[in-house]
Amino acid sequence: MAQAHDHVSQAAGADHQPGSFAFSPPTEGFPGWLVLADPDGPIDLVRLFPGVDVLVETSSAAFSEALSVIEPRLVVLIAPPAGPGDLQRVASWLGGHDESRAVLLSPHLSVAARLHALELGFDDAVDLSSDPMEVVGRLSIAGRRGPGRGHLSDDRIPVGEGVELDRRAHAIRRDGHLISLRPKELALLEFLAVHPGRAFTRGELLKHVWHDEVSHGRMVDVYVFWLRSKIERDPAGPVHLVTVRGSGYLFDPPRTPAVDLAGYDATPGGRPPGTPNVNEPPTQR
Repeated sequence: MAQAHDHVSQAAGADHQPGSFAFSPPTEGFPGWLVLADPDGPIDLVRLFPGVDVLVETSSAAFSEALSVIEPRLVVLIAPPAGPGDLQRVASWLGGHDESRAVLLSPHLSVAARLHALELGFDDAVDLSSDPMEVVGRLSIAGRRGPGRGHLSDDRIPVGEGVELDRRAHAIRRDGHLISLRPKELALLEFLAVHPGRAFTRGELLKHVWHDEVSHGRMVDVYVFWLRSKIERDPAGPVHLVTVRGSGYLFDPPRTPAVDLAGYDATPGGRPPGTPNVNEPPTQR
């Protein structure tokens, strides 16, 4: 007898019941999210993202079958139940689906699994014990990211409104004009820009950009301050080179004004109602 699938899907304004598909496989891809998760697990994406069509599968077999017939905008694996086989399956699938994204959510101690996912080409790997606002924000960023994987091959990367990092010119272009960068400014901006939505501690940035774990993190603050003066419209209220309190910095790529997939205001400076502004100039600590 064929295995029964437990499908849970929700679209904005629709009342879908568990146990049935809420969509017909479209001819040009499924614009929503496909999730492998325990329905009694620590995070309910259907509830957190009411404006997104979320299809949740509770077994690897059902998830694999769904992945073979639809092309979701975002694939989310939550461990458990997701395991190494699911990571490999999604990594192979991503190779032929350039417009889709993938994120792994795993328990705090599953560091090796998150690193492996990133090595396989996942767009992000998130610690489930992180602040819920960060988990939601990073899923939102991955879900709205535009087509085309492999930022490393791009000669120009948008880093602000009207601002691009020109990797070939080793400079930034602001409103069409080239602005030179110090070598470490370039290296820091490039490193953050090719890892959008991921928070790095000052120690991690010292290691990856300066190849130095001894220097004081204040040096990172100074370079971020310089970069903000060049790419942010309002350096005192940055929206792209963002300070994450208790973590360090992350790069949030520019986007067109809209309401993001979590239903939050996605215009520059927008954030969930009632949440603190995580942006702060380096002198405010």
